[in-house]
Amino acid sequence: MGKEGIPIITVTMSTGLQGRGVVKQLSKSGKYKIRALTRNPSSKTAQQLADLPNVELIEGNLLDYEGLKKCFKDSYGIFANTTPTKGLQPLVREYEIEQGKNLINAIRDIKGEGLLKHIVFSSICKAKNPLKNDPAPGHFSSKWDIETYLEVNGLSKLTTIIRPASYFENFDGDLPGLKITETTFPGVVNPNKPWQTIAVEDIGKWTAAIFNNPKRFIGQSINLAGEEMTGKDMAALLGELRGKNAKKVSYKMPPRFLLKLFIHDIGVMADWIERAAYGADLNNLKLIAKEENIQMTSLAKWLKDKQKFS
Repeated sequence: MGKEGIPIITVTMSTGLQGRGVVKQLSKSGKYKIRALTRNPSSKTAQQLADLPNVELIEGNLLDYEGLKKCFKDSYGIFANTTPTKGLQPLVREYEIEQGKNLINAIRDIKGEGLLKHIVFSSICKAKNPLKNDPAPGHFSSKWDIETYLEVNGLSKLTTIIRPASYFENFDGDLPGLKITETTFPGVVNPNKPWQTIAVEDIGKWTAAIFNNPKRFIGQSINLAGEEMTGKDMAALLGELRGKNAKKVSYKMPPRFLLKLFIHDIGVMADWIERAAYGADLNNLKLIAKEENIQMTSLAKWLKDKQKFS
């Protein structure tokens, strides 16, 4: 608890896409004091978070076990997230596993203080068809292995695991050929295969709702998505939003062999999505969202907000 008796929630990787959304939603709720854990508190993104109500920046590194214990001290809740991105190397499984072990070890060893009541661990959406799970991409299995490590360290009864599908934001990223243009909607999955996706902002909304209602969510694991559409359907939606006088929008997918050549694990991921598919239950999620007052973001809304369509 904070000095005023307000519960403290520590958010790891607070300046990342997920972390920013979580900090903003928790700050908006007004119910918590938020410790925003970052390697660089002086960064522009960190300073923007520091301007939010009830947010305190704290310097920390997921590879520093002793430092993490200090960061987590007195926390009521922890939003735990890890990344496979190591410098310019986008997907390094061993790097993420090392973070996960440090994170879980530090949480386990401060749990004895008795103040920690709730952990939200962000993983990856599991398969709709688990019999077709293998081979799974390394940056998926690393998260799932961290889930297992969390369980064997006796933390399951304090934990809610959220498992987001692919981000809408990946359609407007930095990879060559994978950015929305005037005439193309990009993707890595076959244009006729349904593909579950979610707005990163919604991960923050779900996390805030989970911390707000621990009796419902603690001990649970939830696959998260906001949409399930084919690539062709996404391109058609973008075209409709742009209006009758706009140029035709086509779905564009890089050749799989080139994808595997440049970022092998993304190619493996595309194979996995086509074969096993993300397994979020969208109908059930919509029911829960209505009950918990979560405003799920549709792809149409995200595109309107991002592209500023009329």
